[in-house]
Amino acid sequence: MNPNKEASSRGDDIVVYDLAAEVDPRCKGFSGAFFDGRYLYYIPLNNGQFHGCITRYDTEGAFADPASWRVFDLAAVNAGCRGFVNGAFDGRYLYLAPYCNGEHHGRVTRYDTCAEFADPASWSVFDSGHVHADSKGFIGAVYDDRHVYFAPYQLNFGQHHGRVTRCDTRGEFADPSSWATFDLTALDDDCRGFHGGVFDGRYVYFCPYLVDPAQSLFASKVVRYDPRKAFDEETAWTIYDLTAVNPTCKGFIGAVFDGRHIYFAPYNNGAGRYGQVLRYDAQQPFAAARSWDVFDTCALDAESRGFFGAVFDGRFAYFIPHCKAPNVYQGQVVRCDTRGSFTSATSWKFCDTAAVHPHNKGFIGGAFDGTYMYLPPFETEEGKPSGQTVRLRVGAEGIWT
Repeated sequence: MNPNKEASSRGDDIVVYDLAAEVDPRCKGFSGAFFDGRYLYYIPLNNGQFHGCITRYDTEGAFADPASWRVFDLAAVNAGCRGFVNGAFDGRYLYLAPYCNGEHHGRVTRYDTCAEFADPASWSVFDSGHVHADSKGFIGAVYDDRHVYFAPYQLNFGQHHGRVTRCDTRGEFADPSSWATFDLTALDDDCRGFHGGVFDGRYVYFCPYLVDPAQSLFASKVVRYDPRKAFDEETAWTIYDLTAVNPTCKGFIGAVFDGRHIYFAPYNNGAGRYGQVLRYDAQQPFAAARSWDVFDTCALDAESRGFFGAVFDGRFAYFIPHCKAPNVYQGQVVRCDTRGSFTSATSWKFCDTAAVHPHNKGFIGGAFDGTYMYLPPFETEEGKPSGQTVRLRVGAEGIWT
């Protein structure tokens, strides 16, 4: 392996590194990333099969040096610890959101970032199915300074659910009394099939994505929870139908908070992949259309659509490129200047990573370490998992057009 093997468009501004070719052939098919202050973690989903090879980068080392990367197969902890989608970080522990290991499962896997990465003793597993049989098939998680909430998505590939599962980080991880569930469909049958969420310092929000895959019924009802109330208290939960803002506002994947506004990343609204970024002013009433704004990135670039998550760096919100049409993957990151006017074209810029290398596309989520943004690779075509990760120096204005 060649530690100097990297591709770059402008020196250190955009760096490409193929983890599967240079580090370990299992290192591909990731679904999200986290930064713990030194290390970057790529969350394992599917590398040709559902896998558990979590991959860690030491940001104090060279990005394109194999010695900076380590791989740990979570099968060494539990054979079912495979197929995660994103998760949450509480300042010490990393929680992986369980999705599917061949079957949808609830094996929440926790890593103590103060312990040795490749030691199975540093990892703990709790199967939330012990709390409720339907506690499984999650997409992402949210931390609210005490609890971790796992966003409900699927019971199986044909049935979506709304059972939010919560872990109290002040309790014992393996104690069932630290866990609770609440079924959002008890409030509204459409409240199911969520993709991630966000915490604004006061409330927890769940991103609506897909209610019923058989009917291609994409979700529009965002759900907000008040952590100051009991988890199972119906009045703690508020639902708002985003079609009251715009009839096409459906099918979002992930969100970020900038200190005042929440930005929801658009993916598919049923008519196809789209680019209508939705912004909510958290200082205004939740269930009021005037508190929400929409900006269509396709108005600036028709190819700018189909995002899988977002990242915030303290000023800019970045929307992660995934797929602009069925099996048409893309690599164009979109940036919004949160200090500018949300609806002004001058606040938006683009960086097409695929212009550096054609396999720079199909990412899921990302992470920011204070200088760089990292894009974890998922696949470049349907069924073709990728290990080619990209690092962007976000302050390099020359890469944004």
